[in-house]
Amino acid sequence: MKVGIDGRALRENRTGIGTYTYEIIKQINEIDKENEYYIYSNRKIYIDFKLNSNFHICEYSSKIGTLWLYTKLPKILEKDEIDVFWGTQHCLPKRNKHTKNIKYILTIHDLAIQKIKNVGSLYNTIIQKIILKKSCINANKIIAVSKSTKNDIIEQLNINENKIEVIYEGIYQNRPKALTDEQNIIIRNKFNLNNRKFIFFLSTIEPRKNLNTAIKAFEKYKSENNDNLVFVISGGKGWKNKDTFKLIDKSKYKSDIIVTGYITEEEKVFLFRNCEAYIYPSLYEGFGLPILEAMKNEAVVITTKVSSIPEVAGDAAVYLDSVYDYNNLCEIIKETINLSNEEKQRYVDKGINRIKLFTWENCTNNTIKIIKEGKI
Repeated sequence: MKVGIDGRALRENRTGIGTYTYEIIKQINEIDKENEYYIYSNRKIYIDFKLNSNFHICEYSSKIGTLWLYTKLPKILEKDEIDVFWGTQHCLPKRNKHTKNIKYILTIHDLAIQKIKNVGSLYNTIIQKIILKKSCINANKIIAVSKSTKNDIIEQLNINENKIEVIYEGIYQNRPKALTDEQNIIIRNKFNLNNRKFIFFLSTIEPRKNLNTAIKAFEKYKSENNDNLVFVISGGKGWKNKDTFKLIDKSKYKSDIIVTGYITEEEKVFLFRNCEAYIYPSLYEGFGLPILEAMKNEAVVITTKVSSIPEVAGDAAVYLDSVYDYNNLCEIIKETINLSNEEKQRYVDKGINRIKLFTWENCTNNTIKIIKEGKI
């Protein structure tokens, strides 16, 4: 069987969908030597492991990836004699004479743009409005990454629930290798964290992540507490981030807000393991992989009780009462910083137990079943 995969998210600096696609391909590469896999993209694909001979990288050049996949890819799939195509990010090639005999599987990660105004660019909003529902209708099977996302697909797009299967994303269970003393010192010096406590945010900087609320909470905390707490903000710049950077630039506590941009794996491990709390005040998540990453690295997680987040985090996180309530978040930060070692360890232990529910092995095996075993 020949399986096509949408590999557009496999960029050099991967975000959530890129990580999802990367990890499943990595697992398939290890366990399936029988089927042929064709990974398609309109740009360069970045994979840092050796693919087996049954994998084929198919790179094309086009500026607008979604329109390329929707309009140009059908003819390519026919030429390559693809039997099943897996759309990894909300879009499937158009149904026409070239694709009429191809089985379609579609992964839906979230419907944030459908549910919340002004959380996506105008381009992405238009593309989703035009293509997303058509793709769901044309799909033989839809993978939702959480029960919350499945419910959103049913309610927002009026799709039959029998067509949708929930397959959770995963996280590797092995604990990252401990950093050396030298690495710890280098990273502390790089971010000017010597003898300073810090809270930590890691995600794409865009409106949906609600970082502005966390910044306001931090400012309130600093105005009320005479200590050396700093706020480390890491991650790439998403769309509509100017308001966030203006807020930082005008802040009275600007010197205590450290914006790092993208960070290395070692830096990520250091920041998770040494922070007083990982702050993730998202307005909406289809799954919420960063929460599991934080738990894996033994950070206390402060987040919101919306969409899929409680489904993923369970009782292993501290929750805000309301997503925009920076006063409440300020109090939670203060309480978390002052937890005893025993109380912090309870959250850490709950987090370690929580991540056991979510593995890439299970995610991949269930996805392959849909592809291989006729569940479409």
